[in-house]
Amino acid sequence: MFNDRVFILETKRQLVHLFLGLTIAFVVYHLMPIMGYLILTPLLIALTLLYIVPKKWPELRIANHLIIHFERDDDAINCPFKGSIWYGIGIIPPLLLSLANIMPLRVACAIIAVLSVGDSTSTWFGKFFGRIRIGHKSLEGFLIFFVFGSLSVLLFVQNYRLALILGFAGAILEFFTPIDDNFFIPLGLTILYCTLNIIAPNLIL
Repeated sequence: MFNDRVFILETKRQLVHLFLGLTIAFVVYHLMPIMGYLILTPLLIALTLLYIVPKKWPELRIANHLIIHFERDDDAINCPFKGSIWYGIGIIPPLLLSLANIMPLRVACAIIAVLSVGDSTSTWFGKFFGRIRIGHKSLEGFLIFFVFGSLSVLLFVQNYRLALILGFAGAILEFFTPIDDNFFIPLGLTILYCTLNIIAPNLIL
């Protein structure tokens, strides 16, 4: 049986992760063609504030509210907003490649969607309902990531092969990541797409 406080905290965290991430993906999809590189401005401002505010203004009410209601205990003490900061840094590579016309915008947004949907659903389900444990992960969480991560790709890319590839690769990256998955998943998927585009373009067309 799991702790009610932890269940509520993680449910709130993962819902924010899912819906805010999808919102970012859709906003980028519609505004990047208009704004170009300016689309990165609010992201860079948000990253700066998330890093500086807890250090410079620890008594600021809104920051404390977010820390109390959405941060895990260790992160709240040692590095508030760590997950959000890594998330923001992680989605920069696909955005930059899209801005440079190296990666299609729809694929960059699909990668953001995989991170947002796959990671949030797998973390929540695996943490509370995963029974087949492998280290601190679960097989159930892996499968949930694969299913929902793949489905999220189809919001932007009508290509079932690419959806399955990104969903499965995202699940692998989340399962074995040596660092924060909010950074490692989008970076890994970006590298994978660019590699496949060179060596096996028929798989992703």
